[in-house]
Amino acid sequence: MPTVVVGFDGSDLARRAALWAAEEASRCGATLQVVQAVRSPLPEPVFTPMSTPVPEFVTEETMRRAAEDHLAELAAEIKRDWPDLRLATRVGLGRPVDLLAMEEGELLVLGSSGRTGIAEMFLGSTAAALVSIGGRPVVVTRSGPLDGRVVVGIDGSDTSADAIAFAFAFASRHGRELLAIHAWNDVGWAELPEQDWDHIRVDLAKLLEDQLADHRARYPEVHVAQEVAFDAPARALLQAADGAALVVVGSHGRGAVKRAILGSVSHAVLHHAPCPVAVVHRR
Repeated sequence: MPTVVVGFDGSDLARRAALWAAEEASRCGATLQVVQAVRSPLPEPVFTPMSTPVPEFVTEETMRRAAEDHLAELAAEIKRDWPDLRLATRVGLGRPVDLLAMEEGELLVLGSSGRTGIAEMFLGSTAAALVSIGGRPVVVTRSGPLDGRVVVGIDGSDTSADAIAFAFAFASRHGRELLAIHAWNDVGWAELPEQDWDHIRVDLAKLLEDQLADHRARYPEVHVAQEVAFDAPARALLQAADGAALVVVGSHGRGAVKRAILGSVSHAVLHHAPCPVAVVHRR
């Protein structure tokens, strides 16, 4: 049985991520696993609301109980909207990065930042670390539109092939249109004669069509638009992200040295896209 894992820390952004993950798990026929991490605190006195204040020390157990209460409230909200969803919650002791990295599941969903985030557009340290680990797709959610098209970046690499597969499956499940973008920005392109641009555009359009062909056949219900852009890939994708439901990128492109290192395009889209972003690692 597939599992969608989502990290939760009680913040509003994490709650939105959990609701996004619940919708995705419901459409996938998957189990939703919600995980909250608690850290061992330094003992400090807090005062319970009583007529005569009595200090109660913050301990691992009190933090665990508070986390379990938050998860129970979230689970009740999710069950109201998705009553048939298989749902499990877990509180673990340790760093969120470590706990979520060990959690088994086919998809990991995270809010763009947590309680310490300065703003929604800043990628939190937990999300930044987990999206670089690899092994499975990671979706970083934001509060952008959820009813737009799906955008996928293509560069001809094996990683972008996996991103295409993810994008088609998501678009099919959610009834979304798909925009596939191949941006060409090799050194010296601006100095080429305009007629050479036309030849390159034709060649790239053929490459794009070839990479999409099998997926079009598998998902004939998905309406697909194609775009060849003479622009920096990150800029082309970010422009297309305006109003999108999801942007899908491979974890790296042609210039990657290691699979664990995020490429510059995926890094830029993760940090600046106004909508949810899926980073798909090569399996």
